Parts: sequence; structure tokens; C-alpha cells
Amino acid sequence: MRLGVYRDLLRIPRVGILFVAAFFSRIPMMALPLVFTLYVVEGLDRSYAEAGIIAACETIGAAVGSPWRGKLIDRFGVRRALIPSLVAVVLLYPLVPFVGFWGLVPVAFLAGVFLIPVQTIARLALGILAPIEQRRTAFAADSVVGEAAFIIGPAIGGVLVVQASPVIALLLVGACTVLAGLIFFAMNPPTRSATVEESGSPTAEIAPKRGWMTPTIGYLFALSAGTMFALMATDLGIIAALREIDAIAMVGVVYLGWGASSLLGGLVYGAQSRSIRPTYLLFAMGLLTIPIGLADSVLVLALASIPAGFLCAPSLAAATEWITHLVDERDRGVAMGWQGTAFTVGGASAAPLIGWSIDHFGAAGGFALGGGVAVVIALVALLGQRFGSRDVVRSLD
Repeated sequence: MRLGVYRDLLRIPRVGILFVAAFFSRIPMMALPLVFTLYVVEGLDRSYAEAGIIAACETIGAAVGSPWRGKLIDRFGVRRALIPSLVAVVLLYPLVPFVGFWGLVPVAFLAGVFLIPVQTIARLALGILAPIEQRRTAFAADSVVGEAAFIIGPAIGGVLVVQASPVIALLLVGACTVLAGLIFFAMNPPTRSATVEESGSPTAEIAPKRGWMTPTIGYLFALSAGTMFALMATDLGIIAALREIDAIAMVGVVYLGWGASSLLGGLVYGAQSRSIRPTYLLFAMGLLTIPIGLADSVLVLALASIPAGFLCAPSLAAATEWITHLVDERDRGVAMGWQGTAFTVGGASAAPLIGWSIDHFGAAGGFALGGGVAVVIALVALLGQRFGSRDVVRSLD
């Protein structure tokens, strides 16, 4: 393990400021689901089920909009692609206090559609700024940045709701979203190399034979969705397990250990000298998720969640790294957008299924289902890559 690779990465011009911008820009994105939920429950005095409808609308919007925004970046560059999002956010969020619950349905959907594509922009830029041999480190570091924002964002959103009000919190999240877009608009990070801009020649290390969408890319999208299944199982399972042992007050402590292990895992993975197959990482993550449900105390639960958490950021980073190797940079924006959709669909479909399993079989059932689905997806992808795309897989080893 070579931790000096991070120092070398940060020496690349514009990389350090890109990480800082990506971190602060992700915070309002991570706070939005919680603030929307609390606004519906506290501000509109509606039920959590109705809050779930609004959250689902925002999620569906994000899944629909992600590939479209990525395609805009491929075609027009960052600045022109951001204009629709900036205009939409400025118009939509001020409407929230006046539209009521049912008016909030289309507003939430459109807020998802026009969400600032921070992850797509950051990872496209890293794929250009970082040389091939440093991409693993770059994407691992970006996953760590995303994990840190995931930990901080909801906490800040909750504080805003408590200290101000749900309406003010939602408006502030909207204002910060606009600010995030303006930061990237001002930075205008590169999403294509100078070679492609001048010659239009392909840049994928392994050029696809029939466009950018190949079976191997499809497996990578499935692996991304499978990662969200395992994550959602741990996310919901921890809460259910703590309720079963009457220790819900310790949720922050367990979550802190889980999140910290993911941060450490991302740093360790990025310092490795070679890639690890995303299929292997997801398979191991799924297997390690299943037994967490056997924990019968807070200490055991906290310790049991660490190994699976350790593989979270590496799983996310590895899939993105392989996509950048396989997809020509002229199409990476839309490919990253579809990967974002895979994350969104995976999380959105996992939540009700794992919730059902917890309702019927307890916390252990939630961990078993989420981990089991991740294992199955990893096995299917591994077999498909082995027997359907062996030339591509061997070239990447």
C-alpha cells in the first residue's frame, strides 16, 4: 500500500480544488431527502407514508434526469449543460411554501430531474485530469469525499430543520444547490482531453465494438445497483437491529463506525498498485453483510458492520474506474449518468424490499436479503463477464 499516491494525485493541477468543490456541492444533495421528509411531516403535517411519496418522486426524477444531464455534458460541456439545472432550481424551490402536498409531487420530481450532476461532473473531470495509472486513486478519493458528504449532509439538514424551520431548511438547501452549480460553472472542469477536442479520435483504453453500451458495461451498472442493495440493507438493518435490542439511542455511534470504515476502505483501495474486480468486491461485500443480522448487542453490531462498510467505497470506485477504461470519453457523460441511474434505481428498489423483509423476518431478514441480492448480482456478472466478454475482462486485469 502506497499512501504517497494521494500526495502525488493532489499535485496534479485542479484536482485538489475539484475535490473541495465536489465535497461542498454534495452536502445539499445528501441533505435534500431528509429535509424533504421533515418538511412534509413537520411543515405540512402529513404522514411518513406521504413523505415517502415525495421522496420517491424526487428519486424517480433523479433516475430519469441523470443520463440526460450526462448526455448534455458530452455534447455541450459543463457550463452549457448546467444552465437548465440552475434555472430550474431557482424557479422550483421558492414555489415549495405555496404549492401544498400535491403540488409538491411535480416539484419534487422536477427537482430530481434537474439535480446538479455533481458526481458525473467530478468523475468525468477526474478521468481527464488524472493519468490512467492514477485513476484508481482518484476515484477512490472521490468515493471517500462522497462518503464524508453523506455523513455530514443529513446532519446539517436536521440541524437546519430544528434550529430554523422545515421551510427555511428547504429553501437553504435550494440556495446551496444553486451555489454548487455556480461553483462548477465557474470552474468549468474539463470533461474531454485536448486530443479528442482537436481530432475527435476515440480514447477508451478498450474501444467498444458496437457503441459504448456493451454487456460488460451493463454488468457494471448491475454491480452499481447491487452495491446499493447491500448499503440499504445495512442502513435500514442497523436501525431495525437497534430497535430489537432497545438501543436505538446508539444509532449515531454504530453509523459513525460504519461510515468511518468505508472512508478507510476507500483510502486503502486507492493506495493499491492494481485494480480489484468490482465483481469480487461486491461478492465479498454481500457475504459480509448477511451475518450482521446475527448481532445481539450494540458492540457486536458496530463491529460486525465494519468489514462490509470497509468494502463500500472500493466497490463504488472500482465500477467507475472500469467504466472510464471501457467507454470513450466522448460518451462518458451519458455512461456516468446511467451509472447514477443504476445507483438510484438500486437504492429505490432495495428500500421497500428490505423493509418488507425486516417487517416479516426482523433485522436479520433485511441483512440477509440485501447481502444475498448483492451476492447473486456479483455471481451473475462474473459468469457473464467470464463467458460472454472474456477479451475485455482479460485486457483489464
